[in-house]
Amino acid sequence: MEEVFSMVATPSVPGTITPDSMLPEQLDELLALFQAGEARLVGPRGEEHLVPAPLYGLMRSLLDSLKRGEAVTVLPHDALLTTQQAAQILNVSRPYLYRLIVERSVPVVMVGSHRRLRIHDVLELRDQRRQVRCRALDELSELGQELQVEGA
Repeated sequence: MEEVFSMVATPSVPGTITPDSMLPEQLDELLALFQAGEARLVGPRGEEHLVPAPLYGLMRSLLDSLKRGEAVTVLPHDALLTTQQAAQILNVSRPYLYRLIVERSVPVVMVGSHRRLRIHDVLELRDQRRQVRCRALDELSELGQELQVEGA
């Protein structure tokens, strides 16, 4: 049986799997297997190995994300990204990212003459930016509620 994989777009971050990189039937089959409660790997000589619980949970989470239509990226904690990859993860332009680098909002590693950013630093900055946005939205919401009460 020949397997067919369609790729709509090549992910720009290495280690990324997009929902369209596998057939929906394949994803459903894998999810059904994982819902059974345990997974085993079969070695080259037929020997079976139980997948450890932490890895099982991670694999299940990856499959759930793909099923929801979300792309998934798996990288080592200290992986280095290009400035373009980091900018895409942060959803900012490269010039804005360079400004953040100059302001030392995110540390860089020089590889020759190229700037690289560690994935965990980029994700930490993304989380900080998300928290700031959430706080600002909460403040706006509270202000809106106060104005509604006063105007009533």
